[in-house]
Amino acid sequence: MDIRRKNKFKLVIEMGVNVLGMALLFSVIWFVFYRYNLQTNFLYKKGTAILIFIYAVLFSIFTSVYGGHKIDYFRVSEIIYSQFLSMVIVNFMVWLQICLIDRRVVEIAPIILLCCVDTAFISFWAFWSNGRYQKRNIVRNISVIYKNIRPEDLVEKMNMYDYKFKVTKILQADGKKAKDIIKNLSTRDGVVLCGIDANLQKEIMKYCFDNTMPIFVIPDTAEIILRSANAISLLDMPVLQCSKGELSVMDEVIKRLFDIVTATIGIIVLSPIMLLVAILIKVYDGGPATYKQERLTINGKKFMVYKFRSMVECAEDDGVARLAKQGDSRITPIGSYIRKLRIDELPQLFNVVKGDMSIVGPRPERPEIAAQYEKTIPEFKYRLKFKAGLTGYAQVLGRYNTTPYDKLMWDLMYIEGYSFLLDLRLIMMTIKILFIPESTQGVDKDSVTADKKTTEKSEYI
Repeated sequence: MDIRRKNKFKLVIEMGVNVLGMALLFSVIWFVFYRYNLQTNFLYKKGTAILIFIYAVLFSIFTSVYGGHKIDYFRVSEIIYSQFLSMVIVNFMVWLQICLIDRRVVEIAPIILLCCVDTAFISFWAFWSNGRYQKRNIVRNISVIYKNIRPEDLVEKMNMYDYKFKVTKILQADGKKAKDIIKNLSTRDGVVLCGIDANLQKEIMKYCFDNTMPIFVIPDTAEIILRSANAISLLDMPVLQCSKGELSVMDEVIKRLFDIVTATIGIIVLSPIMLLVAILIKVYDGGPATYKQERLTINGKKFMVYKFRSMVECAEDDGVARLAKQGDSRITPIGSYIRKLRIDELPQLFNVVKGDMSIVGPRPERPEIAAQYEKTIPEFKYRLKFKAGLTGYAQVLGRYNTTPYDKLMWDLMYIEGYSFLLDLRLIMMTIKILFIPESTQGVDKDSVTADKKTTEKSEYI
């Protein structure tokens, strides 16, 4: 067994320790506080085993969705947060299950105690597992090969993971042959490919594949479309069939029914919060609690989106459409809070019920801002192949100030890879970002949109 396989096996063992430890802590709480106090006849051995097994499975699923076991990718703080969120959700779900078993509302104090103990265990495991990972893995050197982009932006983002990667070489591919670039690569390094010609990319990828070197590709639209293509056969010839970027009739029906049911339940459950927010906004400055704004949805159709007002009433009296900036003076104190928790988006549940939007899909852009983006990125209009949504890849894995091109890539990944299960996964992942301030960070103070110009030349060679 080579070193890489050994390391992967050790990581699997550590994940098993994590899940097993959580299950054992739950079983202690179960036996001490619940098992012998139930009023119903609950099977002692089989019932207990099934309940603990369900707990372990649920924790594994939620931790997988939130990336709580990605020691090789996330920081310790991110691992702890992901597992903490998974733990709280699973503990609450199992408490509800115990209530159903006993046909009454059982004490919740033991579950709160379990959450406290779990938090300590999760923190210990995250530091322990990360320490073991650091000992058996050295920081990987990375060579960035680029063309027609700003390598500074890419390098800056990769440097945020300096505990995993170290950018040692930045190679401009413009006008160079594959052999000239390959001679600068080390077989112990990883390679990042961004915006280079297809033939050159193929040669470099073949070299990396031959030498078992990790490859990271910053995709363009064509590569994302190919990524989700279906493999078919014409006699004995393999063919990739790309999707048309639209839902089948069955998928459309299922998605619409899910939207109606989910949005209706959301309106009912969240109505007290929406009422409270509306009162607070009204009391603060006497202005309207909500406002309407023109946005774009599927096929470029215009509609009026509903939002809680988070800015002063005269925010755009000059008639210029602009995104919120960092430290924007137009945002009210209440607006700042509801924007951080995405509460200002809740009225859009009514847009979902009306059929203007979906729960999951590309975020609706304002016509004026979309037109600006399409001048520099004509493919930006591809986002309009699906109905606009409350959440999506760009919101879960990106930020408010993510560049238009990156938003387009995320939205295309969703459009090309759509499935009902993906919608459920993105909804679950949305819960995670509600308490991450960086996800609502505004654009730069000197920007009107999130667009960034690319440079034709670079200081790197």
